[in-house]
Amino acid sequence: MANTIKPGSWILVTGASGFLASHIVLQFLERGYRVRGTVRNIDQASWLLEGRFKTYATDGNLELVSVPDMGADDAFDAAVRGVAAVLHTAYITNIVPDPNKVITPLVASVRSIMGAARKEPLVQKVVFTSSAIVTSPLKPDVDNGVIGRDSWNDAALDAAWAPPPYGISHAMANYPASKVAEEKEAWKLAKENTLPFSINVVSPAGMIGEPLDKKHIEGQANWIVHAYRGNKMRMDPLPASYYADVKDIALIHVAAVLDPEIKNARLQSWGLSTHWNDILALLREFRPERKFVDDYPERTEIRVSVDQSDALAILKKWGGQSEWTPLRDSVQVSIDTPWLEN
Repeated sequence: MANTIKPGSWILVTGASGFLASHIVLQFLERGYRVRGTVRNIDQASWLLEGRFKTYATDGNLELVSVPDMGADDAFDAAVRGVAAVLHTAYITNIVPDPNKVITPLVASVRSIMGAARKEPLVQKVVFTSSAIVTSPLKPDVDNGVIGRDSWNDAALDAAWAPPPYGISHAMANYPASKVAEEKEAWKLAKENTLPFSINVVSPAGMIGEPLDKKHIEGQANWIVHAYRGNKMRMDPLPASYYADVKDIALIHVAAVLDPEIKNARLQSWGLSTHWNDILALLREFRPERKFVDDYPERTEIRVSVDQSDALAILKKWGGQSEWTPLRDSVQVSIDTPWLEN
């Protein structure tokens, strides 16, 4: 299979210690590439140089660099030097009411990444991790319409940038709004500039599957752990959603870099439509000795039309998969970890 980028080349993955990013790092390493990962704090991300990653780090094929403020001017210039591709998965994790502390630095990070990539002649691809929520509010039991190339959840931007005083409604809107603003900025810069590289965007919904570090168990978006522990505060607002195995999403990112036919793509990679009751049924099967929260009395669903054929074609071409990893497999590997009970 012809690759845009030759094995042995350096690939930059931002936010490398994250759940998705760490799987992207591992898949590139397993394919014979060298990976430079950006993290806020190298000491806190040192697990990325141990365990399954240790041999790669020891051999000089994996290195970490610190980017403590990705919204700063020229934040990524040093990290991008010498790389053939960039995957920007890092995002602002602050849940705060002030949109200037979430949206503004994330948009600035896009400018920094694109500016750094334009300065580095080796860069051939830049891939951004977006989100399904960028296209639509995805409210349960209402018609969310047809998702197309030009679908945007502009309502999130309106809510986040509503005039102060900033309150809980702003805080709730800031994450989806920041992802909308981030992706729009990427396409805006691509349109306004003659780029020596191509860009792609991968838009997952919920991601589940194998954690590579204990921190992934405690993450705000670890949906299976919320169900396992009965965290109703997290479960109740999102009874139905789409989920994909993190390894599927990582593979789509890898292909978006390596496949010469994937250019200017906006890859909706949501996975399977699922309800909490489906997940709870599997948890009861896998852990019959454990008591879980009761099923939800009414089954809601996300009513939306989304074409995921491009993403599925990538899984077939690059992973030999005819479909998304089954929910059963993803749930099982999510809980088969010693970190869950610690």
